[in-house]
Amino acid sequence: MDKKEALTFHLFLLPHASPEDVRGVVPVLLHGDAAFAGQGVVYETMQLAKVPDFDVGGTIHVIVNNQIGFTTNPIHSRSTAYCSDLGKAFGCPIFLCNGDDPLAVSTALETAVEWRQEWGGDVIIEMVCYRRNGHNELDQPMFTQPKLYSAISKHPTSLQIFEKRLLEDGTLTQEEVDEIKQFTLDSYENDFEASKTYEKKEDDWLSSKWSGFHSPQQMSRVRPTGVEKDMLQKIGIQAGSVPKDFVLHRQMAKIFKSRREMAEAGTGIDWGLAEALAFGSLLIEGNHVRITGQDCQRGTFSHRHAVVKDQKTEEEYTPLNFITKKMDPSVPKDQMSGPDTQAGFTCRNSILSEFAILGFELGYSLENPNSLVLWEAQFGDFVNGAQIIIDQFISSGEDKWRRQSGLVMLLPHGYDGQGAEHSSCRFERFLQGIDEDPHFVPEFNRDSRMQIQKHNWQVVNCTTPANYFHVLRRQIHRDFRKPLIVVSPKNLLRHKRCVSSLEEMGPGTEFKRVMDETDPAINENPQQVEKLVFCSGQIYYELLSEREKRGLENVALVRLEQIAPFAFDRIAQNCEKYPNAEVIWAQQEPKNMGAYSYVNPRIMTATREINKNEKRARYVGRPVSAAPATGMVKAHLAEYQEIMDGVFGDPQKDVFAD
Repeated sequence: MDKKEALTFHLFLLPHASPEDVRGVVPVLLHGDAAFAGQGVVYETMQLAKVPDFDVGGTIHVIVNNQIGFTTNPIHSRSTAYCSDLGKAFGCPIFLCNGDDPLAVSTALETAVEWRQEWGGDVIIEMVCYRRNGHNELDQPMFTQPKLYSAISKHPTSLQIFEKRLLEDGTLTQEEVDEIKQFTLDSYENDFEASKTYEKKEDDWLSSKWSGFHSPQQMSRVRPTGVEKDMLQKIGIQAGSVPKDFVLHRQMAKIFKSRREMAEAGTGIDWGLAEALAFGSLLIEGNHVRITGQDCQRGTFSHRHAVVKDQKTEEEYTPLNFITKKMDPSVPKDQMSGPDTQAGFTCRNSILSEFAILGFELGYSLENPNSLVLWEAQFGDFVNGAQIIIDQFISSGEDKWRRQSGLVMLLPHGYDGQGAEHSSCRFERFLQGIDEDPHFVPEFNRDSRMQIQKHNWQVVNCTTPANYFHVLRRQIHRDFRKPLIVVSPKNLLRHKRCVSSLEEMGPGTEFKRVMDETDPAINENPQQVEKLVFCSGQIYYELLSEREKRGLENVALVRLEQIAPFAFDRIAQNCEKYPNAEVIWAQQEPKNMGAYSYVNPRIMTATREINKNEKRARYVGRPVSAAPATGMVKAHLAEYQEIMDGVFGDPQKDVFAD
């Protein structure tokens, strides 16, 4: 379904395609009976059938009803008479056919296709059959279904039944039957033998649109991601503009006016505008941008406003689709890239599902590498609803199937006293899932660096709008694709100090994996520094404010913007620069969460292998906990103060120190 939607977009410019265009590609899903009835993602996926920018013109669902789920009988695997009864909730036509009758199956499929093409809706075919062996050829089904498998053992195969029928009605002779059977067996045998000597090619994983992209074994150089200032200003002004007769909400009009002023001045660029600049610049370069999520048009925290509503008519307007002339997606990318043309931008609120939507966007990202595809969680905490997609497909998809994806996951994260379900995207899970050896330092020479290429995904926690701008553009300005997990901010979206300038996004600039100490009084006097504090994300601004309040100039703050893959080289450089400093890792999360367990062994490796002087980071953060965060404001503030004291106070009194 997801790849079909992407294919249709690039062929026919959704949502303006005609019904005939949309139905030119037919998605077919194959289900088991127990899975169709029992897996919630089936309902979630079918709920997408008529949702704009998810509607694929109807899906044909084929259920292979083996009348058993592994060892579980139907009476225990569902409450309904038929495994296909879920379709009744959506008014789908359901065709039941006998799996032992190939002509009935064929007729059901033909009817389903005709219905789908005529009405553009989902169709279900329930093929009632059986499983001749156990769950596999070695499994013993008689343990759990003795009566059923006693009957199956005496039942002729579908081939035998159909062969007898064709012979009896004179359709085929025995010689013709034998010839067809032998031809089929020979083709299987020949392919099996050929597989033994098959030699894979580096580009075997590529479809035509992926031509020229590199595998993890092929070098792809680091590229600058900056954009000309004039172009950024043009995009920024448009991101805050609507047609003259469009009636904006009064508060929305102020937000858009502020955007235009920021773009014109080139300073004070906030998070929302920096994102719009990244999206807009990619669009002008001919790259389709698509972002979905439960509240992504406005943004959960009212920062994006990529789609606005007329207060009188509720008509939608998407400013980034009107930067310049929008081209048909079927036009070749080299013809679409230019200052006077742009690709299409899709920003669509989704149904309240993580599993189905993230899976849909993953598939969408596989169709065309020249598309930036993003999914945003309402809160990062809710990403656990999509854990199956993450573990089975995003984390390991390239390793298992040699299929690259540049999917971006935006996961709002930050400890602001909002409780256990609205504070943490649990990014320690993503750090645990990266296939990186903590005891090995890779090559970091700029001209030969392949660290990101060799690993399965990236995890970033940016602290400036400019760095966020660059990491989004970096996803496209590469010869390969990797999933990107963005630990995105909440209170930094409007933080007065979390702003950037257009100069930081201009020509020659790029994403910074690590941001060093910025105070000249500290940076230029490294011998006086007694504490070197590594951190990531929102806590940096809290530490910075506390340091200024205490008037300290002996504590250096260094930010890991890219947590994984780990910047061994930059960490070693900072440890070497401040030779007298104690190394500290500070985080908001509990000790058994967050990045501590990931970064500490890598800090030790970096200092040992590169500097020949191993250092271990002292931990400062919340104590171990089963819940990610407290829901009591007083407890939250007390924990916050203990973290500040742990960094800037006496280590002997720090209850969270190792």
